[in-house]
Amino acid sequence: MTRALICAALMCVSDVAFAAEGVSGNWTSGDGPSTRTYVLKMQAGGFVGAMCGPCDDPSSVFRITDGKVIDAAHVTFSIVREGKASPPSTVTLKRVGGGEPVETQLLATVKSDAPPARANQPVLDGRWVAVGRAAQQNVTLKLRDGNKVWGVICGPCNPAGVFLIEDGALEGDAISFFIHHFETPAATGTPNGVRRNFMKGTITGNVMKFKWVREGRETEPGGDMALIGPIRQ
Repeated sequence: MTRALICAALMCVSDVAFAAEGVSGNWTSGDGPSTRTYVLKMQAGGFVGAMCGPCDDPSSVFRITDGKVIDAAHVTFSIVREGKASPPSTVTLKRVGGGEPVETQLLATVKSDAPPARANQPVLDGRWVAVGRAAQQNVTLKLRDGNKVWGVICGPCNPAGVFLIEDGALEGDAISFFIHHFETPAATGTPNGVRRNFMKGTITGNVMKFKWVREGRETEPGGDMALIGPIRQ
């Protein structure tokens, strides 16, 4: 292989690696009432996440699956929503950092997948609320594949204030999940890490009571959180 080809190959690998590291976090598309927020999380083989807008409305919250990084400027993924599946379309995503979009963009090829219709809405599904330090916390929780919990939490529900809920489970009246916090400074637009809060609690009627700790710092004090819901529109 010639020196030029070696350099080209290394640049290609570098682009994909950069894109893979940089995809995690918050992105937006559209303006005004049509603004949508995308919260993406890298995992082995690609990425997953959620799309919402407005993000305190459970009917606007959809799962993102089958995410793939094509190169440093292009990704593909599927949005799972009830209704008819749709052919691929393209959308420009803008990175959100520190509350404002920064000059980092991705061109995304997106398709919609239609899951089988559910006979009944699981009792968990909907918006749950809690008193927050600065604003009301709005938590959309949904079930998939039987007992797996996912969703989003926001408060205030601007694009920088939406966080992904994943890796959860519902077992009887016991519930657990992780809240993924992606830290992306506005000055650089580059994620500088992710921290996860582990939530574990019980459901009694329309109240959930949780104990939470930071992942990796389980020996340190955590906190308590109570949610009331589900509130359905």
